[in-house]
Amino acid sequence: MYTVVLNNTVTRVGNFQYRQAARKRAAGQSLLRKDGQDVALRKVASTFGDDPVTHRQSGPGKMSKYFMISRLTLSALHMTARAFGIARFAGLLGLMGLVAACGGGGGSGSGGGGGGGGGNNPPVVTLSSIAVAPTGGNSASVVAGLTLQLAATGTYSDGTTKDLSSTVAWTSSANATVTSAGLVTGVSAGSATVTAATGGVSGNVALTVAPPNLLSVVLSPNKPNVAVHKVLQFRAIATYSNNTTDDVTSSVTFSSSNPAVASVGTTDTSAVTANTLGTANINGSMAGATITPVTVTVTATIYAYATNFDSDTVSQYQLGSTDGALTPLATGTVDTDHQPFSISVEPTGEYVYVSNWSSNSVSQFRIGSDGTLVKIGTGSVATGSFPNAVTVDPADKYAYVANLGESTISQYKIGLDGQLMPMATPKVAAGASPATIVVDPTGHFAYAGNFGANAKNPPAGPSTISQYTVSQTDGSLMPMTGAAVTVAAGSGPNAIAIDPAAQHLYVVNLGDNNVGQYSINTDGTLTLLTTVAAPAGTVTSGAQPAGLAIDPTGHYLYVANQGDGNISQYTIGGDGGLTPMGAPTVSSGLGTSAVTIDPTGQYLYATNRGETTISQFKIGAGGALMPMTTATVAAGTHPTAIATGY
Repeated sequence: MYTVVLNNTVTRVGNFQYRQAARKRAAGQSLLRKDGQDVALRKVASTFGDDPVTHRQSGPGKMSKYFMISRLTLSALHMTARAFGIARFAGLLGLMGLVAACGGGGGSGSGGGGGGGGGNNPPVVTLSSIAVAPTGGNSASVVAGLTLQLAATGTYSDGTTKDLSSTVAWTSSANATVTSAGLVTGVSAGSATVTAATGGVSGNVALTVAPPNLLSVVLSPNKPNVAVHKVLQFRAIATYSNNTTDDVTSSVTFSSSNPAVASVGTTDTSAVTANTLGTANINGSMAGATITPVTVTVTATIYAYATNFDSDTVSQYQLGSTDGALTPLATGTVDTDHQPFSISVEPTGEYVYVSNWSSNSVSQFRIGSDGTLVKIGTGSVATGSFPNAVTVDPADKYAYVANLGESTISQYKIGLDGQLMPMATPKVAAGASPATIVVDPTGHFAYAGNFGANAKNPPAGPSTISQYTVSQTDGSLMPMTGAAVTVAAGSGPNAIAIDPAAQHLYVVNLGDNNVGQYSINTDGTLTLLTTVAAPAGTVTSGAQPAGLAIDPTGHYLYVANQGDGNISQYTIGGDGGLTPMGAPTVSSGLGTSAVTIDPTGQYLYATNRGETTISQFKIGAGGALMPMTTATVAAGTHPTAIATGY
């Protein structure tokens, strides 16, 4: 036995036997046998001395192994020589003192190292190219919104290949995206180039992105409750595989299962008219789509909802079918975010939206079958700073919020489930501290009253009304140009109303104690309306007019006077001018802040912010208000606004 150092590690190798065949002696070589195999030793002029020396073991077609022979090895070999009686074993010792040349072959240079003689170093293998292709034999195309797996295969200089899909860097041009694992998602129809690269080598594939697949078509409104004679404008919204939607109303043919209750139009089948009490299914047909019908309920049941500013709730009521008196629902209130201030019921009677002044949000609700409000989605959506008013356009497509704290208007699309979705441009500029926003009955123009400051009392006038054109494509507000950006108003324009014919606009100027009256021109611009009774374009109201409402016939206008705790009442002339009624005011309650009229035009309700009540009136002959037998109904703390709907 003897010990060697193999790869810098002490290793017990095994038994070696010395022999010297005649031909080997003739060649001047000595042999050791290890485990029955010959091991050749080259002789060099060297002696062992005291230090180990390097020995090289080699064989045909084998890589060299390097090890060190220690002095223990020498002792073991001498003992072996004496045991076998080999006379010339001393010669072997001389041979074992050699240092085998690194690199085999015939080199005998004195340098030691690895380049001696005719050594063969293996060639360096490099990446030559990368091929990119879909997996599974798929074609190089993907539908927008769907995915396609790609693979990157590298070819090397020695002809070998390797899957590099998980190590390359993936990138894509427009119309598609790609993950770090090579998974492509189509974005929009067109072409895309996807590239895989590593170490300065790249490859790509050209993909065709096909138009998105049609997934569904849904009718909206999807659960309308309407009154007799109400006309509903239906829409058909398509959803595609790339998560986009499109209005495909013009491609859908509408029909009714019960035309006696609700009938579709003859020229425009998407216009549905409620004819009598009952229910009807509105169906839609479109090539390549299966559309679920919508049930229209024609009802006489009306609900009312009031915001309670310091209770963080909305009070819920049902109107009496014979006298209009408010009766709280079994669930009397529903929670909102902090300090609900304004409320709007969208035209189809499906959804209610509440602006929360201190939470910078809008709460969103669906009206349940029993009138109870049910939160939609997460319950609210963010607005700008101090949202003071919320309104819905007549077509039930868009909602807008006046942000008193930052002089902007937030704008939203109304989703199929009533969820508000910020538009591509989520806000549009307004004047200083807008307090109110309205859309005209045609849906073409919008107006914001700029209060002038984020304060309880406005600065001295004049202030302004911002004028907008409503995009008929996406509902976004576009400020009118030039001098038409704004029109002059009084101090603190706080609320606006437009007559049903979309011919006249009225605004209460809280700081001036009057009502401004304007005519609406064909281009949507406002012109101050001067009459014999109101040569300055305004009529006097009570103290601090805060809200107003026009009856459905367009004959009467009512103003909530917060400073007086009463309601001013006017008739609207043929020219749009306001004339105070014989009894110009009627008492209501402390701090009357808002008024609303039910859809039938028979009843008016007023929130008394200085207390916890709602005043209720019948609209008599000539429009005069008459307190109901039960003049008020309980509300939450400091009710600020009220709205009604089916």
